[in-house]
Amino acid sequence: MADGSSVFRSKIEPTTRVEITPQAAKETRGAEVSPEVPYTDYQKEHNHPYMVDHFKLGDTWDIFADDVGVIESYFADRIHDGSIANSINAIKTELKKMEKLNNLKDEERAVVKIGVLTAHIKFLMETDNIKSNLKKYAST
Repeated sequence: MADGSSVFRSKIEPTTRVEITPQAAKETRGAEVSPEVPYTDYQKEHNHPYMVDHFKLGDTWDIFADDVGVIESYFADRIHDGSIANSINAIKTELKKMEKLNNLKDEERAVVKIGVLTAHIKFLMETDNIKSNLKKYAST
C-alpha cells in the first residue's frame, strides 16, 4: 500500500449453499434385551455353569468340573438359605468379595483363581457344617 491506493474488502458470496437438514428419525428399536436368567437356571439356559463364563474357561471347562461344582453348589446353598439373591449380579458381587479377601483381585490366571476360591469355599463349607452341628447337638 505504499503507492497510496486503498483496497476495500468486498463481500464474498458462497458459491454453493449447503443446507443441513435433520434426517427423519428412523424407527429403531432399542437393543433387544432378554431378562437376566436367575443364577440357579443359568446352566439350563446356557448348557454350562455360570462359573465357566465368569472365569472364561471356554470349551475345556470339564478339566475344572470338580472345582466348578464345588463353587456352584456353595452358591446354590447360599441362595437356598436366603443369604444371597438368586441373580448373576449377586454372585458376581460375592465372587469379587472372595477374590479381594484372597488377594486374587489382580490375578489373571483362571487356574489360580479357581484353585484358591475352591479351597476357600471348602473351608467355608466346613465351618458352616461345624456351626450347624453345634446348633443341633449343643446342650443348653
